[in-house]
Amino acid sequence: MSVLTLEGVSKRIGKRWIVEDLNMTVNQGEVYGFLGPNGAGKTTTIRMIVGLARPTRGQIRVLGHDVWRDRRQAMSALGAIVENPEVYSYLTGRQNLVHYARLAGLEAMPKRIDEVAEMVRLKDRLDEKVRRYSLGMRQRLGVAQALLARPRLLVLDEPTNGLDPAGMREFRELMRALAEQGTSVFVSSHLLSEIQMMCDRVAILKGGRVVGEHTVADLTQAATGRVRLQVGDGGLAMGVLAAAGWSHVKTEGQALLVEAEQSDIPRLVRALVAGGVDLYAVEPQRESLEQAFLELTEAQGAESLADGRSAAGGEQGA
Repeated sequence: MSVLTLEGVSKRIGKRWIVEDLNMTVNQGEVYGFLGPNGAGKTTTIRMIVGLARPTRGQIRVLGHDVWRDRRQAMSALGAIVENPEVYSYLTGRQNLVHYARLAGLEAMPKRIDEVAEMVRLKDRLDEKVRRYSLGMRQRLGVAQALLARPRLLVLDEPTNGLDPAGMREFRELMRALAEQGTSVFVSSHLLSEIQMMCDRVAILKGGRVVGEHTVADLTQAATGRVRLQVGDGGLAMGVLAAAGWSHVKTEGQALLVEAEQSDIPRLVRALVAGGVDLYAVEPQRESLEQAFLELTEAQGAESLADGRSAAGGEQGA
């Protein structure tokens, strides 16, 4: 079931198209990553999704409701943190949540506040002043605020900025738990390693256009043509491999990286065992999300540059 759909969404400011012809779908219970270099149009897109900016053309729907024509129905199904969560530092966490619950017109307010505080692991600190919260706790309070009205879609713009490793892990676990309960999460982040561990699918934006929409598994399962070996004697292993025809071997700590395709692994293992090398692990290297991201965005940049040069040449010839 589609919770969020963007169809032909474009935004122009003055004579410049900030985003153009975006088509994306976020499904129920899915954590969907939204990636792109600075200036690609991510924040503009998020502002359109949450109703803070109107598309120049195209449609954005939340549970089938157009964000502008059916604003009340669409927004009732959506919770969001755009940039930094807005909280009152002189109030307690509970008082902040009471304030936002009243704005949302929620019933059974005390019970729901305790529920969301438990979900984001703030229940024991809820009656402390927010000024005493760490950055990670403030982020979790912002997520609790966004979850008060039981949204079907949670939209988060750079939610892990400034978090320490423990805070990022807690946040990642929370997002996965929400997805398992049926909430869809649309998250923008520069931390590609976190996105790789958190998301089911990602869309990659470059120059205002989506240059790729893939599952994380599809982007990271491609082989790199390298094999990582854990061996007992690195010097002996390098000699055996050189004699067997593998000249491109590098050391990586206590391991060796060999340029070899997956089909070469049986022959490589046989050569090492025959040469008396103790072999503890053989691991074909896969692409990281960061590698896939750079390949997609750099390739798109090169294509755009080539198109520009062709157009310039055509104009000169004309």
